[in-house]
Amino acid sequence: MKLHLVLASALVIGATVASIPAAFAGTTATVPISGTVASTLNISAFPTTEAGTLDLSTASDTIVKVADLAIDTNNSTGYTLTASSGNLSNPDSATPISYQVKVIDSSASAPVSGDFTVASGTDLSYGTSGANATGTNGKFLFIKYTPAGLQDPGNYNGTINLTVADN
Repeated sequence: MKLHLVLASALVIGATVASIPAAFAGTTATVPISGTVASTLNISAFPTTEAGTLDLSTASDTIVKVADLAIDTNNSTGYTLTASSGNLSNPDSATPISYQVKVIDSSASAPVSGDFTVASGTDLSYGTSGANATGTNGKFLFIKYTPAGLQDPGNYNGTINLTVADN
């Protein structure tokens, strides 16, 4: 009898263990994944020789390429470049020489006088609509200025500030 009782108890325990559902089993699961792409936005300006040797002796519209620009971004909506304009000034002169700025693609023709549509003293905005790789987005920066007929002698200086931001 004792053998039957032990065998019966073992069968009851075995049947109980076999009927317990798996607590951690399932038919679906999720694994969250993520990553980060850092923004790459760079600008380099390379002044031309002409930028430091402007001819200020002729009282007529003068257009000069003053810089080669290299801009790159990985932003799929592009970037906006802002270029300041203003005056070439001489501390000994009461008559500054105002200048306007224009940015063009390096593959475009040089601008003419009528292409300078943003007034001196006002920032120019130039935008793109897509990402680009370094070296594929060359731009040229031009200025247009007109010295006075009797411009005071001396050295005139100015600065163009360039800022680039992702769109």
